[in-house]
Amino acid sequence: MKFHTTRQNSFKEQFKSKKQVVLNANLQIYKKINQNQELFLKYQNKYFIQNCNLPMEDKKTTIVTDDRIDEILHLNATKEEILLILNYIIMDYKKFLMTDKILLQSQKMQKLTLEECVDNRFVYLFVPGVKNAMDSTSQKEVRYTYEPKDGKICKEKYRNGRKTESTEITFEQIKKMLSSFNQSTGAFLSSKPNFAESRFIAPLLPQEEVAKRAKVQVKGGQMQFVQQPRKNKPAFKNYTAEEVSKHNTPGDVWTVLNGKVYDISLYMDYHPGGAEKLMLGAGKDCTKLFNQFHPWVNGHAFLEQDYIGNLKH
Repeated sequence: MKFHTTRQNSFKEQFKSKKQVVLNANLQIYKKINQNQELFLKYQNKYFIQNCNLPMEDKKTTIVTDDRIDEILHLNATKEEILLILNYIIMDYKKFLMTDKILLQSQKMQKLTLEECVDNRFVYLFVPGVKNAMDSTSQKEVRYTYEPKDGKICKEKYRNGRKTESTEITFEQIKKMLSSFNQSTGAFLSSKPNFAESRFIAPLLPQEEVAKRAKVQVKGGQMQFVQQPRKNKPAFKNYTAEEVSKHNTPGDVWTVLNGKVYDISLYMDYHPGGAEKLMLGAGKDCTKLFNQFHPWVNGHAFLEQDYIGNLKH
């Protein structure tokens, strides 16, 4: 009888041990499949996710660039709503970078349509002149999350892991924004200038000269340039090609990058490639020349303080 009791206790201990392993495994799965704390608390005592055929992590579409990530949570959204959010995100990129050159690709480097993005867990967004290392695991400087609920979207912004903004947008507002954006000529400018004067486009250089990438002695470092005060900054407005072309002398240098006009006069003393290279784009559209030398550099972010307007067609 004593032996039987001992064996029974042994079975109980084994059962408890196995049960604990299963519980621990499930707990780890729940922690992995979603970072949403509220959702985790809701399902932590259940073995399976109810009304959901896929793991939580597969109910999320993530748009990845080099320094930003956008996450759409699918749980309370229809396909039509997800497509609207995707359109909204793409519009945001186009407006910020002033370009229509947007390429969406899967992890297997296959080109994706907007509809195909819904079925992909990770979507990589490429823009000319902006590097994208296709890294979805590293901490991005900026992260946006979009959670559809009751006809609205809770949009949250995080910078370096810290939440900085939380807003609500209705789908009707998004539709109006998209409609206005598509019909407007001022809100979005193509990266290709809409005029015939080829002399406005900065000339490309021979590849052997690009390969050299020789650096020169400059006044200060890049951080020193960013910290310099901007004096007598021109009024922000839309400029014509003729207006930009007049600013082409040392001390007064304007240029155009992807439809945005920059006063780069101050940068002449800080450019690692020297003032001579910058003068090639003085009073011209330097987009192609810029991409020839350093397509991985986010020029818009670096020259943010010198952004004075948009190119008017």
